Amino acid sequence: MTRISGKYLAKRIVVSYLTLLVIMSLLFVLLRSMPGSFITSMISTGMTSEQIERIRETWGLNEPLWRQYLDFMINYQTGNFGRSPTYNAPVSDLMIRRLPRTLILFGATFLIGFIIGPLVGMYLGWWRGSKKDKTIFSSSLLLYSMPSFWISWLFIWVFNYELGWLPSAYMFTQFPEFQWTAFTVMRDVLYHIALPILSLTFIGWVGSMLIMRPTMNQVTDEGYVFLARAKGLSERTVMIKHAARNALIPVATGAVVGLAFLIDGSIIIENVFNWPGMGQIIVTSVLNRDFPVAQATFFLLAVLVVIMRLLTDVVYTYLDPRIKFGEGE
Repeated sequence: MTRISGKYLAKRIVVSYLTLLVIMSLLFVLLRSMPGSFITSMISTGMTSEQIERIRETWGLNEPLWRQYLDFMINYQTGNFGRSPTYNAPVSDLMIRRLPRTLILFGATFLIGFIIGPLVGMYLGWWRGSKKDKTIFSSSLLLYSMPSFWISWLFIWVFNYELGWLPSAYMFTQFPEFQWTAFTVMRDVLYHIALPILSLTFIGWVGSMLIMRPTMNQVTDEGYVFLARAKGLSERTVMIKHAARNALIPVATGAVVGLAFLIDGSIIIENVFNWPGMGQIIVTSVLNRDFPVAQATFFLLAVLVVIMRLLTDVVYTYLDPRIKFGEGE
């Protein structure tokens, strides 16, 4: 029976919480180590020192650094992300508006990439050394070496400027000539998201394939695979139910790492396609020294990765019933 002991799970949750505290501390230090400050744009010629000090007090910059750090750590653990000086709005409101848009792009790309990649890796590992294996593997390595922004520009040129099939910017049609209904909105979003997803998945699937292929190579020589064949099971059944299931374990770990790289790539893609998600405000907040927004966006992305890493243990026990975390404690 697949399970994780309660003691082990509690320990992992504590470790995940401490990891987030370290990430929060690093964010605080790194962002404040950057030259300049966001209040520079608020200070105009002729302001008195009292007026400048009042601005600093409004944004809490008159407090000593240790006090700012304590306020930051306490506020973030209670969900208070502060107010953005750039957008002049609560950071939480910005996150609520922007995060779902990014999750739509992230989620679709992540699911497509980690369906195609393991499937291709499964077949290539099963056909190891064949002409198909060598051809597809070499081509995928070539794809993996291409930068995502270059692929995006190439697709914009082909599918937008040359063929005119897909839009190259925004999430919705800016000046629609159709009536807004639930169906037309969904269709319009799918129409606009197609090119960003295509750009991300064109390269993204290769990472999971590169993990699945050698693992599939290894499990084909395992005893349980030979036993399944000896029982007279079909080649497809042996490959999928016996070999591929055990080969998926390293892919589950790779999914966490892949998520981090996908977030990094999606920040670039969002700016290339002018997608109104988290990627845009991350770049804007860093350039404008908008500490509240920059800290909150990086923090939320870190929470996402840490949660994914925690869920990996649960996925492990499902993929391989022999794994029982923490039972020896």
